Amino acid sequence: MPLHKVIYFYGGNIGHAQDMANLMRLANGMREYKNAHFLFVGQRDEVELINKMANDWKLENFTYLPSVNQNEFKAILAEIDIGLFSLSSQHTAHNFPGKLLGYMVQSLPILGSVNAGNDLLELINKNDAGFITINGDDEGLLNNAIALYDAHELRGKLGMKSYLLLEREFSVTTIAQYILGALRSAR
Repeated sequence: MPLHKVIYFYGGNIGHAQDMANLMRLANGMREYKNAHFLFVGQRDEVELINKMANDWKLENFTYLPSVNQNEFKAILAEIDIGLFSLSSQHTAHNFPGKLLGYMVQSLPILGSVNAGNDLLELINKNDAGFITINGDDEGLLNNAIALYDAHELRGKLGMKSYLLLEREFSVTTIAQYILGALRSAR
């Protein structure tokens, strides 16, 4: 059992496109893990929903804060253990939430769920940067959250891999090389 709180952090839009009820079910499923805490920071149309669910379920492992400025956001990222995200199962296209880049910069393991067919499932899982499931697989998401709760070393390993994934796939140099290659091919 962890000696300190293990903070699962969600930062950004709190809306229908993210299916915040999905992450609230996860927080509820983790309630018996006394050192697990869920911190959500952001705004949008599902803030009332998450606060109502937390109140109805009497969640003591959940905190909501409204949006913060960029410096405060970076300070929070430096203190948390796991970066959370969720995409609604209703999405029909690929979506790459920008918050993932912030998690990767901080070498955080990524825990989340996506719509079926989303490239992020393979990208994150194949590169050992975290654990991604298909939205609706509540048991799989919970099991992944428990695995990250129980293993500080695993969080560190996956966090380092998320940073390496950022460097390899999303660095300015990588993107510039991709664009230059595409331009050369177009000639």
